[in-house]
Amino acid sequence: MKSRQSSLTIGLVLILSLGLLLAACGGSQANNGSPEVSQPSPGGTPSSSAPQAPATVPDASGESSNDLAAAQEITIALSQELNSIDPIVAVDSNSSSAQNNIYEGLYRLDAQARPIPAGAKALPEISADGLTYTIQLNENARWSNGAALTADDYIYAWSRAIAADNAAENQQFFTYVKNADKIISGELDISELGVRKIDDYTLEIAMEKPATYFTSVLVSTPFFPLSPGYVESQGAAFGSDSDHAIYNGPFILTEFSGPGIGADWVYVKNDTYWDKDNVILEKINIKVVKETGTAVNLFSVGEVDQIGIAGEYAQNEINNPAFVSANASTLAFLGYNHTSELFKNKDAREAISLLIDRGAVATNLLGDGSAAATGITPYNLQAHPVTGEDFARTLGDYVYTDVERAKELWERARGDLGITTVALDIISFDSDRMKTVGAYLQGLLEENLTGVSVNLNITPVSVFMENAKKQDFSLYLVTWGPDFSDATSLLELFESASGNNWGLYSNPDYDAALRAANNELAIDAVGRWDKLQEAERIILTDFGVSPIFFQSTALLRNVKLKDIIYHTTYPIYDYKSAYLVN
Repeated sequence: MKSRQSSLTIGLVLILSLGLLLAACGGSQANNGSPEVSQPSPGGTPSSSAPQAPATVPDASGESSNDLAAAQEITIALSQELNSIDPIVAVDSNSSSAQNNIYEGLYRLDAQARPIPAGAKALPEISADGLTYTIQLNENARWSNGAALTADDYIYAWSRAIAADNAAENQQFFTYVKNADKIISGELDISELGVRKIDDYTLEIAMEKPATYFTSVLVSTPFFPLSPGYVESQGAAFGSDSDHAIYNGPFILTEFSGPGIGADWVYVKNDTYWDKDNVILEKINIKVVKETGTAVNLFSVGEVDQIGIAGEYAQNEINNPAFVSANASTLAFLGYNHTSELFKNKDAREAISLLIDRGAVATNLLGDGSAAATGITPYNLQAHPVTGEDFARTLGDYVYTDVERAKELWERARGDLGITTVALDIISFDSDRMKTVGAYLQGLLEENLTGVSVNLNITPVSVFMENAKKQDFSLYLVTWGPDFSDATSLLELFESASGNNWGLYSNPDYDAALRAANNELAIDAVGRWDKLQEAERIILTDFGVSPIFFQSTALLRNVKLKDIIYHTTYPIYDYKSAYLVN
């Protein structure tokens, strides 16, 4: 899922063919520990990561071909349905990734996951104290109905996102903006939000506090613009299907029947897009294929151009020229329902965590390059501002396996709580990875914890999210991708007041450490790093959640399909620059 959204990457950052990332923005180590560049791009024109229509295109062997394929149409298989095309409620990463291809905010991420101008004309001009961002808009940007995008479209969209009753998960993105928290809590009116129009093509954002990575946050779907006239004219029907939306991204959406419906959809090149000359693909067909074996068969006969694989399928295809593997900054974890008497007991939580053999899960069950989780923050997400050391590798050893100790703790918890039998419900979403890991956990707990029976409830993502939000579970199993290249993007999931804190974990020391990192230490890069590490150690030693693995992505991709941009954080797939060669 996405993270804070983000987009399971909701925050889970994009649903891969095999897994839901809940999650988001930023790249593996872009902008970490240093101020963002605030100078306009040369000439004041937006840059683009898309290729110019190439006269010479590299072929599969690395040599060159003089031709693009005559038909620029591809088919991608995903294992999950599209859950939303309304930016304010896109929390799963599949929805966020889709929206990144049909909408566009002020900035996109380039191939190195750096924010580059898109709806903006240049990178922000940032005041010396980091509290004021002035952004010139791209005057060539258009909606798919031909209307110009102006500052009003951004102000309307952001105000709508903050005021919406059904967008709690995404409201956190706006806490960087002055007065946003007080507006969300009802203390101030939406008119007090710290964003204003200087003129039709100039926005000014007042910050609540400095955040050196804020330009990367602006890539996120909640910051996408919306046309006030169009949205209001559609009323409740806005975003209900592909016919009730207009688009400003590289593609428009067609054949989408509605949120949560397990049907296919299509992206078609947007002829009103400001950078359409650098968009080569004419059509992208998305097929929802839930079974990996079916997807492999479709790929083998040439009916699809990209699928996700894992486990035995990945191991069998590793020498295939079409095999592609990439590491995603995505955490898979087991969350506890902290409102239950059982999981208010730390011994019970610790017992479950100590049972999990994370190495066996990553290597034997998945076998797709995923790694055993060492904490909440994945590898290569954040670097030390001075030494460049990796956050995850310097945290320490707080995640481990000890089966005998687990059994002792469980017996102690049972005695303290006066229970003999326990029926647990583990909920997760419909994907091969989650089914495999969920079944492993089910067997593990029943085999090792006296008196435990486990019901594994795998549902479509929309149902899973609904159950998770209302704490209708004992434990929930999810993958979540960060929205930007900073440990905060995942650690904030578990703050007491977080809309994505489905287990309702609450620890005052944890909350205080995160507040300190993002407030008084916001511009003290080293001090902030230390405080973020302190926060992560607090939740790990408290067993507030149990990290399981850092997800890798294994794909089979048509060797003639080039330049799909893959980000380690949200949005995972960007098709703007992709093309086919002969």
